[in-house]
Amino acid sequence: MQKLTDNQLIVLSKAAARDDGVAVAPCGMGNAAAAKVGSSLVARKLMRESRSKRGMPVWREAEGKNISLVITRAGRDAIRVGDDATPSDRFDLEATRASAVAKTQRASAAAQPEEYSTGAAPRTGSKQALIVDMLSKKQGVTMDALVKATGWLPHTTRAALTGLRKRGFALERIPQTPGASLYRIANRPFPTGA
Repeated sequence: MQKLTDNQLIVLSKAAARDDGVAVAPCGMGNAAAAKVGSSLVARKLMRESRSKRGMPVWREAEGKNISLVITRAGRDAIRVGDDATPSDRFDLEATRASAVAKTQRASAAAQPEEYSTGAAPRTGSKQALIVDMLSKKQGVTMDALVKATGWLPHTTRAALTGLRKRGFALERIPQTPGASLYRIANRPFPTGA
């Protein structure tokens, strides 16, 4: 089987599910992405271009003519769907893909340590390392203290905190007086005396 992208698989499976075999662009796919997916499927002979007839979904317009994409036998074989399959027997890519994503998420969650995730440690001596060190204190640190220590603007400092979250650090915000909050790394063993 040829290696196909998710978008190519979605387009092929939706076309295979239709009685006429005509491709319909998935919701949210832009014109440029649709053109790229369509041209790659035509180049691989998994779909063929056909002049649109009345009522057929239009994939693109060329020289004032509406063009539709129709799945070929090779396209059906690529997703393991036969011509004689009924719509209920056809390959349900979205359900299969959702199942694969859920399986991957369960596997990655099982690989995570239960206590906490420290994330990828920033480079020693960097401002991010300074922020992680300050956030590691048991009492936490204010945004103003982080801004003063790094010399960054407040929005840059908040973006750095977001970056740490994306890297796996569990940050905790502790509301204090109105307009001020303390931030710290949650569920982390704090050094004694900190």
